[in-house]
Amino acid sequence: MDREQTREYSPYDDTETCPEVGRCNRKDDDAFKEEMAAEFAVPVTGLNRRSRSREESVRATRSAGRAAGWTGLIIAIMSWFVWPVLLGLSAAFIGFVAFRQGSRGLGVWSMTLGLIAAASYLVLIPLYYALT
Repeated sequence: MDREQTREYSPYDDTETCPEVGRCNRKDDDAFKEEMAAEFAVPVTGLNRRSRSREESVRATRSAGRAAGWTGLIIAIMSWFVWPVLLGLSAAFIGFVAFRQGSRGLGVWSMTLGLIAAASYLVLIPLYYALT
């Protein structure tokens, strides 16, 4: 019986390229098993990368919230002197965005000062014109 007919076909067969038939196949099988083990193992670096990227995204969101909070606070202070309705409502909106992004203190201050400026203008100006 021919040697090719008794052997099962394997995609990793290297009988033509390796003169030592049994020895080469065994090495290839061992390498294949190691590769399978590496594919089934849980990558430790992948877990650290995911948690690191999550931490970086939280840090970036807080940083953006802090920037929005300071911007809203500056606009709220400006609304007490110039265009109280427009800048006050803008400061309240930016303060709400900062509050949602994690900068709660600056967000509350921006909303409060902006809404007070807008409300005082809308209440006090009609009273001023009514009394004069």
